[in-house]
Amino acid sequence: MAASAGSQSDSKIFSVRIVSIDHYMAPPIPGVDICYSSFQGGKVNEVPVIRVYGSTPAGQKTCLHVHGAFPYLYVPCSDIPINPNQDGDAYTNSVSLALEKALKLKGNAGSKRQHVHRCSLVRARKFYGYHPSEELFVKVYLYFPHDVSRAANHLLVQFLKLTLTVNQFQIFLLADCF
Repeated sequence: MAASAGSQSDSKIFSVRIVSIDHYMAPPIPGVDICYSSFQGGKVNEVPVIRVYGSTPAGQKTCLHVHGAFPYLYVPCSDIPINPNQDGDAYTNSVSLALEKALKLKGNAGSKRQHVHRCSLVRARKFYGYHPSEELFVKVYLYFPHDVSRAANHLLVQFLKLTLTVNQFQIFLLADCF
């Protein structure tokens, strides 16, 4: 009896040796994909689908379609005074709107393509270096995988502009003191 229970649980495992991975964009399938975006306030036009090519341990060739995996990036916001219970939704909404606008401006202006699916506040540890405690991040979910690098570059440019403006202000302030 124990052997049959073990074989039943083993039969539910699907194993694939990955040979190649790519993705494509497709209209959402009701019941499988997310079909409505509360941020966009309407239906979702396209969702990413990951294709995994490979083979099973028995040698069968496979093409696995993975739905529901949205590309994302984390935006640190530990330097910004946010109360997640009160200001969280307003802040994530402003980040979403700003990124959506920036990505639309960089693309085709007349396009109705959606870029940002949603944003949420999360607590996490920074990946690089030692950090004793978790910090606050905005997790930005996008539709198109190639938009992750475009969004990160836009955020970096905006951060550098802000930093340079602050540094210039400090330089002018120091120059006035002498």
